[in-house]
Amino acid sequence: MINNVVRYCLRKRYAVILVTILVALFGYYSWTQMAVEAYPELSDVQAQVTTQVPGLAAEEIEQQITIPLERQLSGTPGLVHMRSSSTFGLSLITLSFKDGAEDYWERQRVTERIAQATLPSGVTPSLDPVSGPSGEIYRYTLQSDSKNLMELSEIQRWIVMPELRQVAGIADVNNFGGMTKEYQLEVDQNQLQRYGIALSDITTAINNNNSNAGGSRISRGEQGYVVRGIGLMRNLTDLGNVVVKQVNGVPILVRDLGKMQYSHQERQGILGKDNNPDTIEGIVLLLKYQNASEVIKNVHAKVEQLQKQLAPQGVRIVPYIDRDDLIELTVHKVSHTVIEGIGLVCIVLILFLGSPRSALVAAVTIPLALVTVFIMMYLTKMPANLFSLGAIDFGIIVDGAIVVTEAILRRREAKPTEELTEGEVRAATTEVVKPIFFATLIIISAYLPLFAFERAEGKLLSPMALTVSYALMGALLCSIVLVPGLAYMALRKPRRIFHNKPLEWLTAGYRKTLGALLDKPSIAYVIGAVALAGVIVLARLPAGSSCRSWMRARFGCKCRCRPGCHWKREWRWRLNYATPSWSIQRCLTL
Repeated sequence: MINNVVRYCLRKRYAVILVTILVALFGYYSWTQMAVEAYPELSDVQAQVTTQVPGLAAEEIEQQITIPLERQLSGTPGLVHMRSSSTFGLSLITLSFKDGAEDYWERQRVTERIAQATLPSGVTPSLDPVSGPSGEIYRYTLQSDSKNLMELSEIQRWIVMPELRQVAGIADVNNFGGMTKEYQLEVDQNQLQRYGIALSDITTAINNNNSNAGGSRISRGEQGYVVRGIGLMRNLTDLGNVVVKQVNGVPILVRDLGKMQYSHQERQGILGKDNNPDTIEGIVLLLKYQNASEVIKNVHAKVEQLQKQLAPQGVRIVPYIDRDDLIELTVHKVSHTVIEGIGLVCIVLILFLGSPRSALVAAVTIPLALVTVFIMMYLTKMPANLFSLGAIDFGIIVDGAIVVTEAILRRREAKPTEELTEGEVRAATTEVVKPIFFATLIIISAYLPLFAFERAEGKLLSPMALTVSYALMGALLCSIVLVPGLAYMALRKPRRIFHNKPLEWLTAGYRKTLGALLDKPSIAYVIGAVALAGVIVLARLPAGSSCRSWMRARFGCKCRCRPGCHWKREWRWRLNYATPSWSIQRCLTL
């Protein structure tokens, strides 16, 4: 079967070269279209349930929100483990699902179970965007010489963020820093006592007068009029005109009870960048499983559009984290590695084979193997990253092509004054093609255990194993189908024999050493046993490290700061000054 393939491809070598060129063009197209990422997405299928209740302490958050949600979510199909965190005003529950789970299906199950939980009135849990830990692809700040921070916050929430969310492949845009605008009334206690008004009366009056109401329709002849009640507040004047109470037939308005002003919500944090101690930023999150390189291009186009829109207001978007920079470095590194690999292989082959033509014939395998990788990754929708492409070993890729080329070169050197025939090339190739075929399959099978890994290890190593397997299969096909024809075209004419003196000296020494070991095989056995024993002994030695050891402990929500600090100092002293066995036992029992 393999010999017939070699015979047919050698006879139709020009057609094979034409097909190879077409495959190379399709491989280049696949490279331009497939997803390129800086590093693989290693996270599990997860869903985070976030509940915000301002004012509640951590203990109440745990009892009233976190525990009821945990009990309701504990039986979610496909759930592997669940962890939660309760802090002041915030409950965060992270759910991790088994490998192979579908994100949207699991999130639908989580939503259904959240709806069945019994929570305090007005509490609404929410799910995080469908993004992963590596989903932060773009960060920017808003800067202006004429706008204050509150005005920049309004531009961020009403202009920039809604526009960026419209970009295809964006899961969400988060805001960090800035201020949230409020209409505030600074109540005068003397006025409240004068009119006998409580704070609840003011709150009720504002809530009752801050809405629009829809009515019916009134027909007048051939025309109809829609009845509406307009009461939605749009500025401080509308808020100040709300009637709170009547005293002796005189309406008491909100503006009569204190000072009206624009202000902001109480800030829980602040963002500083470079020399600006108080600024505002946006974080653009990538939708999971999307092409980061394509999405970031669309983000750049949208940002450029926003820059033109905000320029008349004196506002500019200043990015400071851009995934495109990392992607370009990845592509540059891969391209640089490929070019260096091809050049190094060509130099080594020229030195050992003594024929630039033979070296180029063998080196053709490298780009064609990469083309095969690009095509398979494009067809299987597998993103490319530095880890998977960087695992390709050019030395292993060109092994088969070198063996075939050297076999044909030996036939050429056996008859240096005669023209090489097609039959001799076919005979030389068929002698080595079967060992090459099965040797390549053995190398590929050595990567099979990597497919047994699960979760993060599987997502990290499986693409690497697939990439190497694709490259080896492409190199094998190239060695069987293309290299014999190219070698015949390159070495057909008579040529002068090249004598590599260093290689002849190494060959003579190898033959002498091999003969001695074959005469006394016990020497080889002893050397192998010593090497194996050395590996076993070295593997059992403790690994040394110059890095520091870190221990992190989480206290319960009822733990106070003073005992927690005391325990931290005690553990630090024990780990630094106590005996290692006591420290380990102490850490395990805590």
